[in-house]
Amino acid sequence: MSKLYIICTILFYSLFIGVKAHAQYAGAKYVKGPSLKMEILQVDNRKLSTMVYMAYTTPDTDNWNETSSWMNFGDKTFIQVEGSSKQYHMISTINMPINSEAENKYMMFDRRNQRHQFILEFEKIPEGKSFDIIEDVNNPNAFNFYGITYTPTDSSSYMDVDEFIADYPVKEMGRYVVKGNTVSYVKFKDVVVNITPFLAKQYGKYYNMNICVQNFSKKSILFNPNNIKVEGYNFKVDKTNNTYIPQQVELQLLTYAEYDKIVKRKQSWNNFWVALGEGMAAYGAGQSTSTTTYSGSAYTTGSAHAYGYVGNTYGYANAYGSSYTTTYGQSTTRTYDGAAAYAAQQRANENYANYANSQSQIRQQLGDGYVKMNTVPSGADYSGYFNIKYKKITRMSLEIIIDGEVYPFTF
Repeated sequence: MSKLYIICTILFYSLFIGVKAHAQYAGAKYVKGPSLKMEILQVDNRKLSTMVYMAYTTPDTDNWNETSSWMNFGDKTFIQVEGSSKQYHMISTINMPINSEAENKYMMFDRRNQRHQFILEFEKIPEGKSFDIIEDVNNPNAFNFYGITYTPTDSSSYMDVDEFIADYPVKEMGRYVVKGNTVSYVKFKDVVVNITPFLAKQYGKYYNMNICVQNFSKKSILFNPNNIKVEGYNFKVDKTNNTYIPQQVELQLLTYAEYDKIVKRKQSWNNFWVALGEGMAAYGAGQSTSTTTYSGSAYTTGSAHAYGYVGNTYGYANAYGSSYTTTYGQSTTRTYDGAAAYAAQQRANENYANYANSQSQIRQQLGDGYVKMNTVPSGADYSGYFNIKYKKITRMSLEIIIDGEVYPFTF
């Protein structure tokens, strides 16, 4: 027997055993599942795991709503095989975000009737038995699929993962916490936009949006602040059917020039009041005032006598008197010390110059950090912030367009 024959025989049996041990089944079906257009296209039992190939299509015009515009799978999703209580945990996903307590992640959809293909990978399950995929047994709106079956004879080759997801890129939105601050991000085709919102009071009251654009693609991209759109909403209760009706609130996003103008105007007023205060203090430093208070008392007495006739009668008269007087007074003397005034004015000038310089530095720093049009090369990132004038709102919708793609945020 030739060596070539032996080698071919070994390869034949190896392949045969490999296919039998790691079967692939197309056309899987389920008895009960979510009320969405969801398909299970194939089940691959590989050497170490089970991969479930799925597809989802967003509703049409009549059924489209906010809850249809995103999806994810919870990190506690598992498979339970018929006749067993054992749980086969989800290991990972491909082309579908995993949501967890630490990181909220979502797949964002842009349009109606949008198809998306993805893969769920689980610990390997036994062959030939029906099974359930459970995201959350206590949530009727969760992705729970019951009675998934496939025909063992419908075996096919392994699905090419890259080819399966090639035409269905993920637009992922997520949130995570850093030192108590929530960072929101949207990732699509190797470009990530991160935003951390704050409520700031600096030369006015604003929604302060700190942004970082990361470019992991192989080409440069342009960040243009003119391609940022913002809308605010408050919600009114419709008592008729107990629903919330959104009411749009117009919000103003300030450009760098607009915000710099506000800063410059308010700093000018601040400088004026500081200069006035320093000048008054310097003027007062050259003036000195002394006050003298005095009082005095005087006591006087007197008497008078008169004699003579009044008609045929001779007589006399005596008169006595006294007075007590107290006098109070105050005198003020003002003097001007030119040397002291000069020294105080010099200190005032220095204080004002230091204050004005610090204000100028603040304005420079605010200007340097404010977003402007910027090319972001491949492998680089661009960071800055922008302000939205404050209005009391319940929700904010923010869209940033980069390279023709919309990166949506909700706060």
